[in-house]
Amino acid sequence: MRIPGLGLPAESRLLVVVGLVDSTGTGLFIAGSAVFFTRSAGLSIAEVGVGLTIAGLCGLIALTPLGMLADRIGPRPASVLLHLWRGAGFFAYAFVHDFTTFLVVACFVGIPARAVDPISQMFVDRHIGKDLRMRVMAAFRVVYNVGFTLGALLTTLVIAIGTRPAFLAIVLGDGLTFVIAGILLARVPLLADNAPARPTVRGWPKSLRQGRYLTVAGLHAVLVLHIPMLSIGIPLWATLHTDAPPLIVGPLVVLNTVLAILLQVRFARGTETREGGVRALRLASVSLAGCAVVVAFAGQLDAAGATVLLVAGMVLLTFGELFQVAGGLSVSYDLAPRERQGEYLAVFWLGVAAMYMVGPVLITVGVVEHGPVAWLVLAAVFVVAGFFVRPAVAAASVQMKKLHPETEEQGGAVEHAT
Repeated sequence: MRIPGLGLPAESRLLVVVGLVDSTGTGLFIAGSAVFFTRSAGLSIAEVGVGLTIAGLCGLIALTPLGMLADRIGPRPASVLLHLWRGAGFFAYAFVHDFTTFLVVACFVGIPARAVDPISQMFVDRHIGKDLRMRVMAAFRVVYNVGFTLGALLTTLVIAIGTRPAFLAIVLGDGLTFVIAGILLARVPLLADNAPARPTVRGWPKSLRQGRYLTVAGLHAVLVLHIPMLSIGIPLWATLHTDAPPLIVGPLVVLNTVLAILLQVRFARGTETREGGVRALRLASVSLAGCAVVVAFAGQLDAAGATVLLVAGMVLLTFGELFQVAGGLSVSYDLAPRERQGEYLAVFWLGVAAMYMVGPVLITVGVVEHGPVAWLVLAAVFVVAGFFVRPAVAAASVQMKKLHPETEEQGGAVEHAT
């Protein structure tokens, strides 16, 4: 039996519920955090920015050790731990009234924040196995987009009420969803959890000493620049450097969300293999390059022409996003040896976490402030990254086969180079 609309086995039904609960709370917080911290906790915008940046650094530092922890204790205990940890942290936000307390709580919340994604990826692999993990991850992302949207709508209601209890609902609600998600995760079956022969991982991470693997992670991180392009780059460019009506920004973001919900599962098809994953990443690079080119010329046209180009650019960006997500998941699964899956997935996500931190500066200072030529340079960067994906993945897979030959025997990711 499969879940209607998503093509998933019935065993994944509870996991889909977890994703919806989790993402609704996250959407509530993302949309309302700035209002909560400034109007309820009494912090300045600068204090919020500094605190969240330091918290992000904590998450970046803790990412690989937490991935290794998942290898030692298993994805289920690790996932439950991270969710309950974050839930406790968001409850603690309710008691923040000064910068020092905020910094302590933000770092407490930030430590597990980035590790949730790779450990969830590991959890899905052990939940459903190699054949269906890409389909489940794609559906999971669909559900997350739906949840983010629901959370953002709830935030609108909270802000409209405008009272201290309403603002507290932002952090307490997110904390509650993490706790509920953690409890539900403990009940999701791990149907493909064939424990590796050596589940205990000690010592310095091997993955950080493998330049070929880090090269793949770095090329993938370049493609993740679509995130600050969506949230900052295109909105700033549209409102400050084109004649398009300022109100277009909202519909552009909605267009991205709707397309992601409708197309993510379809774009993930064919990415179950290494070759499929590489192809998706190369298509992502072409789509994102096309977006940058189209957006660059939007400032040269009148309002109608600029609007058309911005819409076309957002469609291309969304296609690039969908291909990047599917290709990144596929390649990271493929290159991660099973006995160190948590560690390798975490290191792969280091590039994504770093891009979350430096991406906004790269897009604003490096691209938006320097005009159309900078957008064209960004397009060239995407093309170059896509060009080198195939040889980089092939080289990394050869290295993985030499260092972890047991991975093939365990039904892991390393296959013959394509």
